[in-house]
Parts: sequence; structure tokens; C-alpha cells
Amino acid sequence: MKIKTFTPLIAVFSTSLLITIALLKNFQSFMGISICLLAMLKLMDIEAFGTSFKKYDLISSRFDNWIYIYPFCELLIGISFLKSSPPSLIMLIAIILGISGMISVFKAVYLDKLRLNCACIGGYAKTPLGVISFMENLLMIIMSFLILIK
Repeated sequence: MKIKTFTPLIAVFSTSLLITIALLKNFQSFMGISICLLAMLKLMDIEAFGTSFKKYDLISSRFDNWIYIYPFCELLIGISFLKSSPPSLIMLIAIILGISGMISVFKAVYLDKLRLNCACIGGYAKTPLGVISFMENLLMIIMSFLILIK
């Protein structure tokens, strides 16, 4: 596996980390910044994102317009993470989307044994779908759950 395939993810998360450090913020802020940047990459070309996303996402494979809604939901979740007290409804949506994403990735990669590129960083990236995508969804679930119980 070439490191070049992970360059967009490295750029997103290292930029998020540097912004977080510069602002002297916490992991919740890091997640918010990261999710906003990931949403931005999807919004740059929703059609390309959707073409890639539909290959494994369980919701978009059944509901075509989901590819146009998902990036905005993700952006709303990211912005909410940047607030000191994110709305509970948005955190519940984040948990639902995270669970759906984990199931979709697990099914595609481990059950169906598909070798796909991750749509998490837009439609043109050659980052393989797998552990990183699964972890991104898991972290969104954990952060949302922690915010809700706080």
C-alpha cells in the first residue's frame, strides 16, 4: 500500500490537529474540525463523492438523494462538535450515521470482500475503504455518546 493513497487523510487530520493546537482546544474540537474538513472535501464534488459512496453505503444504495444530504449532515455534526454544548438531536443523528457507516464499511470490506476506495475524502481519492473509515465512524459515535452523557 502506497503512502500516497493516504495523503488526503493525512492532510485533513494533521491540519485539524494543528488548528486544534493553535486554538488550544480539546479532542472534541479536533473531531469537529476534522469532520468539517471531510465534509468540505465531499462538497467539492458531490457527484464524484456519490459515485464512490453508493458502492458501499447501505442508505445511499437505497435512497439516491442521500448522497446530496449526507455531506451537509456531516458538516452540521462537525460544526456542532465545535460548540461547547452541541445539540442533543445532532449528537443522536451523529450516532445513527456513525452506526450506519460502520455497518456499511464492515459489510463491504469484511463480508462482501470488496476492494473499494473510501468516499470519506471525496470521490477521486484512492484511499482504500477499511479500518480508517470504520474508525472514523466509531470515533464519531464515541464522541457523540460522550457529549450526550456529559
